[in-house]
Amino acid sequence: MRSRIRAVLGAVVIVTSCLLSACLKSTAPQDSVMRLNGTWNYTGVQSGPVQETLSGTLTISRESGSSFQGRLDLVGVNPQSGQSRVLGGLVSGSESATNVVDFDADIESSPRRHVGQIVADTITGTWIGSSPDGTMSSGTFRVERETR
Repeated sequence: MRSRIRAVLGAVVIVTSCLLSACLKSTAPQDSVMRLNGTWNYTGVQSGPVQETLSGTLTISRESGSSFQGRLDLVGVNPQSGQSRVLGGLVSGSESATNVVDFDADIESSPRRHVGQIVADTITGTWIGSSPDGTMSSGTFRVERETR
């Protein structure tokens, strides 16, 4: 009977130690996988529902491990009418070990999901978004790191 109590108490001590050590892990930012921090020049094309050329700045202000946060500020120009509009919003995303960047930019009260391949100081890819009324938009993008 005593050996059984010791075994149970030993198991409780081990489980408790494991749980406490998990709580003690650091929550400080970890080193970035790809070092995306900084300013990137953004160009793109919205192919639907209305065609627009997009240009502006992607600023990555915080990285930790494989995740990052920042801001995207754009000007969209309708090539047919010449009308322009200012777009901007927060960005959050992640990087993978295969040099793929996946981020959401919260623009116009709807996120635009961007997925692109990073090669050196350039990321190219596609994006898709949907507005609250269900209208879908999509396009391509290219960002190039500003030289320091």
